Amino acid sequence: MTRVGSPLVTAAAEATSLAPAVIDNWIGNHRRCLKRSVPRKPKKKIYTRDLSAYNLFCRELLQNKGNLKDVTQKWSSLGEAQRKKYAEEAAALKAQGKEDCLSPEMRTLKVKKHLKQLKLEVSSLEMLGVDTAVLLFDHQKPNLEVWELSSKGAASFLASKDTLSSFALHFKGRSSFASPTKHPADDVIKKVQEIFNKKYNEAGGRGRLPYQSLQNQSIVINASGLPGGLTLKKPSHYGRKQLEDILKAAEQISFQIVGLDSAADTPVHTF
Repeated sequence: MTRVGSPLVTAAAEATSLAPAVIDNWIGNHRRCLKRSVPRKPKKKIYTRDLSAYNLFCRELLQNKGNLKDVTQKWSSLGEAQRKKYAEEAAALKAQGKEDCLSPEMRTLKVKKHLKQLKLEVSSLEMLGVDTAVLLFDHQKPNLEVWELSSKGAASFLASKDTLSSFALHFKGRSSFASPTKHPADDVIKKVQEIFNKKYNEAGGRGRLPYQSLQNQSIVINASGLPGGLTLKKPSHYGRKQLEDILKAAEQISFQIVGLDSAADTPVHTF
């Protein structure tokens, strides 16, 4: 009697003189009880909306053991002075909830929310024939990473002008997470960029290392000798310690160009 509608349901109904529907309900209730026996892990609630004067009124009503029945009418019956009191309290709470006072979880949630909105706006503009590029640098991130939200046309422009690296260099030394060392962070990044460009040219490439092509996988470069199992990426995406390790291991680093769109028949070079 493990499946509703099985022949055993009819037999059980005859043996107990109960209707088959009652037996079916018992089986269904038993299954639901089994599911409820496994406790669910409660999710931590993170509120992103500011409390309004009306929200504060409802909260106070519940704290005083009231109920929310006809709460709209109760709110409407309040005098101007009472409403002003709730409005001032809501404004004070909103002022306390500025970005620098947010918890790390709340701040991360708000950043993700804004990034999602920006991504939708960039996509909508691209559908209207508008190329858009948005660059973001989070000063509170220890990895000092630059984020890019752009249309296809804008992404090609950023790659051709190496704008992302310049944008990262502009903020790198100003970040509160930058390590206090003798050399500014942007100087270290420039040195690593020069090493990567040199290794790229030695391997048969021309000009600067095309990071956008690496990201699009239109070119594949096998990099050996990078310390600590690091992978090849933009120098601005490494941490300070990783950049310094790359500088120390510069002589051991070598590139191998596996594929190039512009030179598909060119043999592989290794240096």
